[in-house]
Amino acid sequence: MLNKGIIRPSTSPWSSPVVIVNKKSPDGTPKYRFCVDYRALNAITHGDAYPLPNIVETLDCLNNSIYFTTLDLYSGFHQVKMVEEDIEKTAFSLPGCHYEFKNMPFGLCNAPATFQRLMDSILFGIKGEEALVYLDDIIVFSNSMEQHAERLGKVLNKLENSNLYAQLSKCVFAVNEVEYLGHIVSDKGIQPDPKKIVAIKNYSKPRTVKEIIAFIGLVGYFFFQI
Repeated sequence: MLNKGIIRPSTSPWSSPVVIVNKKSPDGTPKYRFCVDYRALNAITHGDAYPLPNIVETLDCLNNSIYFTTLDLYSGFHQVKMVEEDIEKTAFSLPGCHYEFKNMPFGLCNAPATFQRLMDSILFGIKGEEALVYLDDIIVFSNSMEQHAERLGKVLNKLENSNLYAQLSKCVFAVNEVEYLGHIVSDKGIQPDPKKIVAIKNYSKPRTVKEIIAFIGLVGYFFFQI
């Protein structure tokens, strides 16, 4: 992150703890993610009430479409510049060094609202009619290939003009079926992602309140299709 200009050396009086999160990759091999625990900072932060899109309404807009493209922005939050006076609050420490984020880090309570507001403003005028966005996940939809090429071009131009970059390896272009927001979207309608159904079926019996809440959250994600 230092080499990419996302963080810089800091002399800030602030410091949040670093945690390493174990997250499995798609092939099942261990994968570790560097995270900063901003819970103490979030507790004294005024909340941003800007809303995230309703997932049910978002998916409903995709019904009756034939072609789909999904764009995944590369480390989306890290593409957003921090306001200079707030940079020092993002500081964290490692053995022998102290850093702060120049770009918006994951873990800040207002980061999702900030990012959604940005994306809504960038795609203003075409959002809802030609494309939809949920945080860093964009989907372009249409009823013909000609229409699709035109709409995709508009979205890509808007991203380019805003200096935002997509991760090509995670993008899918002009298909009749695609995964979006945990669902399979196709010209035949909207269905839950089979992998999510398997995860529910294989879910270990909850034994604590925290595990029960997690299971309810997983199942509740598909409540409108139950």
